[in-house]
This record gives sequence, structure tokens and C-alpha cells, in this order.
Amino acid sequence: MAYGDDITEGLPFVLSNPAGSVNYTATGYSYDVAFAGLPFFVSPLDDSPYRRVTAQYRKQQIDQSREPGEQTLTGWWLRSQSSFHYGQGIKFFEPIQDESLRFQYTESKGLDVWTKGQATLLNSVSNQHTVTGGIQANGRPWQYARSIQWDKDSNTYNGILLSDEYDVDKVFPAITVSITNKALTSDVATLTTSAAHGLCTGMQIVITGVDATFDGEYRITSVPTTTTFTYAKTASDVASTAVSPAGTGVAEVIHFIDYISGSDYPVHAICDDGVYAYWITNVLNTGIPRLRVYKKLLSDDSSVSPTPMISDNGITVTNAVMEYTKERIIMCVNDDIYEISSSATTLPSPVYSHNDPDHIFTSITSSGAAIYVSGYSGIQSNIYKFTLDTSGAMPTLTSAITAAEIPVGETVFKISYYLGYMTIGTSKGMRVARVSDQDGSINYGALLFESNQPVYDFAFRDKYIWASTGVDGQAGVTRVDLGTEIGPLIFAYAWDLYDPADTLDHYTTVCAFLGDTNRLAFCNAGNGSDGTIYIQSAAELITSGYLRTGYIRYNTLEGKIFKLIQPRIDTTDGAFSMQSIDSTGSAYNIGTFSQGATVPEVNINYPVGSQQYVGFKFTMNRSTTDATAGPLFTGYQVKALAAIPRQRLIQYPVMCYDHEMDKFNNEVGYEGSAYDRMSQLEAVENVGDTIKIEDFRTGESYIGLIEEMDFINRTPTDKRFTGFGGLLLVTIRSV
Repeated sequence: MAYGDDITEGLPFVLSNPAGSVNYTATGYSYDVAFAGLPFFVSPLDDSPYRRVTAQYRKQQIDQSREPGEQTLTGWWLRSQSSFHYGQGIKFFEPIQDESLRFQYTESKGLDVWTKGQATLLNSVSNQHTVTGGIQANGRPWQYARSIQWDKDSNTYNGILLSDEYDVDKVFPAITVSITNKALTSDVATLTTSAAHGLCTGMQIVITGVDATFDGEYRITSVPTTTTFTYAKTASDVASTAVSPAGTGVAEVIHFIDYISGSDYPVHAICDDGVYAYWITNVLNTGIPRLRVYKKLLSDDSSVSPTPMISDNGITVTNAVMEYTKERIIMCVNDDIYEISSSATTLPSPVYSHNDPDHIFTSITSSGAAIYVSGYSGIQSNIYKFTLDTSGAMPTLTSAITAAEIPVGETVFKISYYLGYMTIGTSKGMRVARVSDQDGSINYGALLFESNQPVYDFAFRDKYIWASTGVDGQAGVTRVDLGTEIGPLIFAYAWDLYDPADTLDHYTTVCAFLGDTNRLAFCNAGNGSDGTIYIQSAAELITSGYLRTGYIRYNTLEGKIFKLIQPRIDTTDGAFSMQSIDSTGSAYNIGTFSQGATVPEVNINYPVGSQQYVGFKFTMNRSTTDATAGPLFTGYQVKALAAIPRQRLIQYPVMCYDHEMDKFNNEVGYEGSAYDRMSQLEAVENVGDTIKIEDFRTGESYIGLIEEMDFINRTPTDKRFTGFGGLLLVTIRSV
């Protein structure tokens, strides 16, 4: 190539074997076959016929997996799964690539997967009460929830303290009573129940089915006995009279704070120490809303006035966070952080003031070594650390120690410390940090999962964390197993309790357990329409739930024919169905089984034909006779066959003589041509590249590899001729 030639012009040489890619050019002789453009006459004989054989495509496999049977010598490609306790979040089920994938799947709704070796239906949730507060302009929700327990009228109650903008309520599992007698004297209604009612003073109760005088919603004013309660009712006296049929009373909430929108100001933050609740709000002072801090016994209700703690007419609250920790209250108001005691009456100087007036503090927590405060400004989020001095007092700092910087664009809304870890709820999802018990330093990991909404709250029990994430756009929570770390600071998780009937598409904002019970409560925010408080049922199961497996592709992109699936399911207490899922996400029903039915090995009829990968969806339905019982799913096994396009081994017996004759008696060749042609074909074979094969007898033309050449010399040596010539067996592998 001359200097200066344009190297971007067409390539001057063919990439690959030039001899093997050419077609035969007709020369006037009637040849039978050509290899890489080299023509030959076919000469099949009894001991050297023309043959076509299917090449071997299945290799013997030795079982080296931890679960025996996954690699077999039977011809089936198997894939099975017998536990799901590593949670959801995978797309492909490839356990050979990662050991943790053996127990993971794509997603589940309504299923408890945390017991090794089985999946069962979760408990249902009930709509308990409504909320009206939405999401604030700064992105924070108006809802805050606390797990509380209180004593009243000789009863102990477990519930949550729920702050909802202008209202704070104590919410507990609904108490339903049967009313058998009524009386009204001097504007006091007295109702009698058929059994011990468990009610207390201050509860809101809704009466139905008694009569027009007594029906309605009222605040219980007293409980004279275990089977009677009273409330104020302005009406004519009613003599003691039996109620038949019996009426009904339902209590599910106690109003704790009742501020009025338009005349009062919202509750900006609330916390408790197990006996008292403390909260921050504003009141008007000379026409300007100003900071107030109050407290009240958790056993009280809205009829009891709170105790004023702090009044500061120089501060108007626009954002606040507070938490009772290490026997003190840490309080963030606007840009300042304060430390106060539970008996404080004046506002001390702040221990820290942020220099950005637009900064928003969002959450407070503490570990054994430090107290932490999270916040954000614009697209920057940080977690600040305050360590305790030897006297146990919070030090006064000119600048906070930044314990962690959250990735830019990710807003931190909630931090909580539990079992040596810090959970971090952000606008993107959830992270987990490991906390040093020496100096309180934190090291957080990658996003555990990405959620469709910000993670605003956490609740904890045993080794599990519940996060207020929503479930696929519906009100609900996600559960995380801190005991199962499947990667550095990555833990098993799965969607958990949710409301399958929710269509509001509101953010789930808070979650908390009812006192010291194992029943969870959560709620979604109001957003133009009321949100809802949900409480986990004590025993009733959700009506149905499903598990979708990861796509199965057997660690190869080759096509497969998915033939059979054997689910391991006990349908004694509920129905079961399954679907196959193709690469586009389309679902095909492949089996439906009623309650009590035996589930056999099922044909996978859809999707039709060879597939690179297929997933499965298993759906379980609650018992039709017992709402507390459901099916037991323990695993499945899939059988497939390789759908690799078959290769052929084709043996061509061709003549290789110096002088040959075609079927029209046209002689071709010269002395020494047999050796020359065989040498040319061997040269093509030595390259190892594919060649073009043309069979002029059948019109077949294809690409293949020379698998073998076998020359049989059949001419004797002669004084006039070389004697080199005979039969050449050329075996081609189609590709």
C-alpha cells in the first residue's frame, strides 16, 4: 500500500479462510460435489457409502453440586428450589454462579418465606382508622408512629401513638362488643355488654343497632363495671331496656391531641419515654406562631390538658424532629439542635446550629457510643454524629462531625439503630450501615433495594426490620432479615404485609408494632383523599399470595424445551395454581388445583417451542372453610431438554485419481492430479476454518468443517504411471 493511502477504504483481504469461502466455478464437467471450490466425483461403495449421521450433542455430566440430582446422566436438565429464605430481588435463578441464589427468587406478595424450606400465606391486615395529613413541602410526611403501652381502668393496652398533622391518636386493635341493654339518665347513656368488654375511659366507640337515640360515635366517659360503659348523650331519659336483637359497639382509637386546622398549628414532632409523650408545635403570640413544647401522660386522652414545658416567642417552627434517647430529649428545631431533660421549662442554647438556613433535619437515633442526626440541603444529605463526654452530657459543638455523606441526589429521611446496625431510609430505597461500638463511626453499604417511594420509617422485632416502602404501589411494608447477609451489608428482603385492595397509590409513611406485641401497624398518607391506618390480623390470613421465581436458563444461552414441572405443595388448606413466564413477562396458565387436590408433575405447554429461559409464578389461596389456614409450599423441580440445533456428520466417498470421467464420459485430469487435489484439500483442512460445501446432486449448499479425511490408495504402481489414486473419504460436520 503506497504511503498516504486512505486506510479507511475497503479491506483488501478477506477475513477468514479465502479458499474455504469460495463457490465452485463450473468448468464444463459434471462434478457431484465441491469442497471449498474443489470439485470431486462421488463414488459410493458397499464398504464406503455416502452417510449422514447426527453428531453427538449431549455431554456426560458429573454431579458436583451441593444439592444432589441437579446434574444427571438421564438426559433431563433439572433445576429445583427447596427454600426461599434469602428473599427476593433476582432476575435469573443461577445457583451455580452464586451460592446465595439457591434460596432467592424474583418477587413475592402476600407470602411468608422466612421459615427455611417453606412458603406460607402472610396474615391479613384490617383498615383501622383514617389519616388526613399528606407529604409536607419539604418532602417529609406528617405522620409519626410510636409503639406504646398504657394502663387504664385496670386494663393494659398495646397500640401505637400516631401523629397526623393536627391530630394525635392512640390506635389499638378494634374492640367489638355485643350490646344487650340500654339506659339513659340525666344525659348519661349506659350500655351493657354480653361479656366483659375490655373498654376504658377515653375510647371513641361507634354504636350501631341499638336505636336512633343511642347510635353514633361517642367518647366513653366511664366504665362502672366490666360489662357496662357510659357516654354523654343529651336526650330524654330512657328506662333500662333490653336490646333485641343485640346492638354492636366498636372502639379502635383514643383521641390524644385534637388540634383544629385553621385555628391551631400542626404537631411538627413527637416522641415518648414510655410514660409521657412530648411534642413540638406553634401557638399564636401577638399574631405570630411561636414555639411551644408540651407533654402529657400516655394514659391520658384529649380531654386532659397537656403540661407546658417550653415557650419561646422568638422561634417559629417550620420543621422539627425529636427523640427521647439516653435519658434525654434531643430536639431539632429549624436549623438548631437542642438537648433538654424531660422536666425542662426553658429552651437552652443549641448544641449545634447548621449554617444553611434551608437545611432540613429529618431523623434522630443513637448507638452505644454516639447520637446521630440526619438531614439534607438540596441534593446533599448527611448523617451527623455527636459523641458523649465522660460526664454523660452532650457536648456543645461549633460544627457537627459528619459521620456519613449520602450519595448526591439521594435524600435521607430516616435513620434507626438496631443490633449494631444503622438502617437508613432514603428517597431511593434502603441502606444498612455497620456501626462501630468503639467510636460510633458508621460504614454504609449499597442500596439494599430500590423502592417506588421514599423509605420514611422502620420497625424492629427479633432479627427482622420492617420498612415503610409500599408494596408494588399499594400500602405495605418490606421485611429485611438482619440474620442473613448475602453480600457486604446486603441482607435478604421481601415484600411483606400489604393491603391488596388499596388503589389510592399513596405513600406508606410509618410502621410500628402495637406495644410489645408482634402485630404490626402501618399507614399511608393522605393525598387529596384520606389515607388509612392498617393493623395486622392476629390470626386471619391474606386471601391469596404468589411467588415468582427467577428465570431459569441453566447457565447457558442455548435454547431449551421446558417440559415438566413438579411443585411440592400441600393443598389440604387451600387452592393452588401456577403459570409459566416467558422472556417478555407474559404469563401462561399451566395448572389450577382446588383445595385438597393432589398436584402431579405438570406438562409445561406454554410458551411454545425453544426458549432461552422461562420463569414460574406460584399462587396460593386461603382455605375456603378456615380463614386462619392456607397451603404449604415447599419447592419445585423443573425438567427441560436441550434445544440445540443438531449438527450432521456427512461422509462423502469421492474419487481421487489422476484421470477420471464424469457421467457423460468426459475425461478430466492429468498425471499427478490426484495428489495435487488431495494436497489442496488438506491445506484447506489445516486452516481449521469453515468451508462451503456444494452437493450438485441434491442442490444442497451449506457451511461446514472438515471433520476427517481418509484416503485409500487403490491403484497399483506401474512403470508408466505414478500409481497414486484411490478413494477419498471426506467427513463434514455441518455448523
